[in-house]
Amino acid sequence: MRGLVLAFLLSAAISGPAAALESVAPRIALHDESTGSLLIARDEDKSFAPANFAKLVTAAVVFEALKTGEITDATLYPVSEHAWRTGGAPARVTTMFAAVKSFVPVGDLLRGLVVDYANDAAIALAEGLAGSEDAFTLRMNDYAARIGLTDSRFANPTGYPDPKARTTLADMLALAGHIRAAYPDRYALYSQPDFLWNKINQTNKTRFIKELPGVDGMMLAFDEAAGFGALIAAGRGDRRVTLAASGYGSLADRDKDVKALIEGAFSEYGRFELYPPGAEIGKVKVFGGAVPEVAVVVSGGGPVNLTLPTGDRSKFRLAVVYDGPVPAPVSRGAPIARLEVRVDDRLYQSVPLMAAADVTRGELRQRALDGFAEMFAGWWYRTIGSISIEDIVNLGALRGRHQG
Repeated sequence: MRGLVLAFLLSAAISGPAAALESVAPRIALHDESTGSLLIARDEDKSFAPANFAKLVTAAVVFEALKTGEITDATLYPVSEHAWRTGGAPARVTTMFAAVKSFVPVGDLLRGLVVDYANDAAIALAEGLAGSEDAFTLRMNDYAARIGLTDSRFANPTGYPDPKARTTLADMLALAGHIRAAYPDRYALYSQPDFLWNKINQTNKTRFIKELPGVDGMMLAFDEAAGFGALIAAGRGDRRVTLAASGYGSLADRDKDVKALIEGAFSEYGRFELYPPGAEIGKVKVFGGAVPEVAVVVSGGGPVNLTLPTGDRSKFRLAVVYDGPVPAPVSRGAPIARLEVRVDDRLYQSVPLMAAADVTRGELRQRALDGFAEMFAGWWYRTIGSISIEDIVNLGALRGRHQG
């Protein structure tokens, strides 16, 4: 079946300033967690070297082992000479200064990994949990596949350069959301301001937790080829956003851009209710049914919420999209379509839609007529009407408030 766009196009006619958010990053994705809106995106599916982002997977594997009872925070792991030389002070990399041949509790190694980005902690955790870095890396990639990181492959627990390693911003957004949902008690580590170990006080390397209100983690990264990157999560009021960016040419460019994007996400966007709970979003054509079409509503019966600029929305388009025609019988509640919000042909948000009623199979004559029509048309296409956001505002249907 070919994809079918139907029901309505919705365009904004509100005048105002230019695009609310702009970025100099070659790869960028800013996601509003409260609605699912992708506020800004560019090459979010393009692969690059993960660098420090690999440590997020390292931490998640350990979080899982703690959650299942495989280990505890008090479990002692040795700091091997390899961990010390490769990830400790002799390597002149980010380290928690764990002493060679000492035994360190898992809880402290985790704090070193998450707060200080410590490479010696990453290697010690890998060796302690799996026996070697290579064995732990297999576990990392299995974990990534299980949680749906389809375009990522990791080569070691530290993120050290390796031609086989790759990830995408889309996968990093998914990983951030997964860690927050699966390990809420461990997620608090990402906002811990500092960590004292070996009589050395080490401040959180994700310094935006101190510099930007609402930021609670997660990781900054750098690779010679991929440039400077950031994965930053923040919440203010009842809104949450996650920013993933990579490819900045300088530290200054990254820091300036990250601050502007996080601030702009809260100051220049608001959450709006486009349709109330249970509202009919459109109608979908049914093939061979007792009736020719069926209304669709939001799955779960909830409202349609969007995060929209408080100014210009002239490039926004909405449409009900499905693969069709949908064959009868159709059961009420069956997922048969989606509401797609697009900006300049970029998918901004997708909302699953379900059938609002049962549709039984039609009589033989109706099925024959539908079959005859499909034989010539191949697929159904029909535009039912159009409406602008300005019209919805005038009708009082667009409800919401600016979330500063």
